[in-house]
Amino acid sequence: MALSSVHNETRRMFDTLDENGDGRLSLREINCFLNKLGIHLTEEELKCMVMAVSHSEDSSLTLDEFVELYQSVLDESSSSTSTGSNGESQDICLMEAFKVYDLNEDGYISASELQRVLSNLGLIEQGRHYLEDCQRMICRFDENFDGLMDFSEFKNMMTTKT
Repeated sequence: MALSSVHNETRRMFDTLDENGDGRLSLREINCFLNKLGIHLTEEELKCMVMAVSHSEDSSLTLDEFVELYQSVLDESSSSTSTGSNGESQDICLMEAFKVYDLNEDGYISASELQRVLSNLGLIEQGRHYLEDCQRMICRFDENFDGLMDFSEFKNMMTTKT
């Protein structure tokens, strides 16, 4: 994925999370987003995570700070792809993320499930065009060509640098 494409996606995510449009993400806005993903942090855990990159007294994030936080999460994810306890920990985190998308709990992510989750997060809209985009996304990592993404394929997608 090209750098400008990554920046555009991050910008779009930031704008979606910035509910009041003030150009900053508050702890409440960040926490609301994480909760939608099924990630529940204590207020203290969230503050610690955000304060590592925030330069404001209220621990809110500008776009640049959000990009820094997002990049650090990506870097941490890719550096923990080794075996051992870090790899096991990563698998647990990835399985939790997989469960967010596997709405019918059948062990697979379909294009419609992916679309519903991304739509619920405000990252895409509902509609045929977006469903086709989700189908293409799944096909890119669909190793057995069944049109569904199993956990192994999901893990490959999440840990592959493009």
